[in-house]
Amino acid sequence: MSTDTLSVLITGGASGIGEATARRVVAGGGHVGIADRDEVRAAALATELGSRAHWVACDASSEESVGSAHATLSSRMPPFNGLVASAAITPKARSAAKVTADAFWTVVDSHLRWTYVANRLVGLEMAKRGRGSIVNIASVLAYRPGPVTGYSEGKAAVVNLTQALAVEWALNGVRVNAVAPGWTDTPFLDARRAKGSFKEITDAVPQARMIAPAEIAEVIYFLLSPVSSAITGATIPCDAGYIAGTGWAPHGGLAKAD
Repeated sequence: MSTDTLSVLITGGASGIGEATARRVVAGGGHVGIADRDEVRAAALATELGSRAHWVACDASSEESVGSAHATLSSRMPPFNGLVASAAITPKARSAAKVTADAFWTVVDSHLRWTYVANRLVGLEMAKRGRGSIVNIASVLAYRPGPVTGYSEGKAAVVNLTQALAVEWALNGVRVNAVAPGWTDTPFLDARRAKGSFKEITDAVPQARMIAPAEIAEVIYFLLSPVSSAITGATIPCDAGYIAGTGWAPHGGLAKAD
């Protein structure tokens, strides 16, 4: 394998941003391992993508399951030099008054611990070989929390974890970064999609639109690739201007061109 050829493990790789990233890696000539609990979607995607795509059933909440998935895919693919930690529980918009402590920690756990499990397993292997790039999935809600109790807090923790591991593994040749997607049209929004409109969202976004998963995948691919060699410990917002635009509300709403 060329030193520039990507071999990437993606947890939660069968749908949404994970799926889009799998497609981008293969389109760029790389190899992808799709680890997902949805066996039907994972198998169908790997079949569609061809011989450089592989899949395995994986419960990202279980360190044992992730380890088994990693071992299985490692036997079928070139050594991993990339990881995308994308698996997590779909959030629900609920206030603290309606979320028990146990429910809160279940959501936080899915975003923080599941990310850590994958990072530790694959990152330590990369560190031994002296090369690799990890991309975690954070969110703009890590910076601008909304009424999605547990989700915002979990994603903020992912940002901090990303920085911590980036420093720890820097001299081992492993880079660790994150992306912070804004309102992206993925299965996470199926409940809102059922209502028939994303207008409430697009009215709050400076570009006045939803983001396609493929757009996030392009940034992830950049962070996985050698061209981003100087970037580690960063979290890159991919939000169509959402974070930058939040300060406009008290001034009559988002700016419009004259």
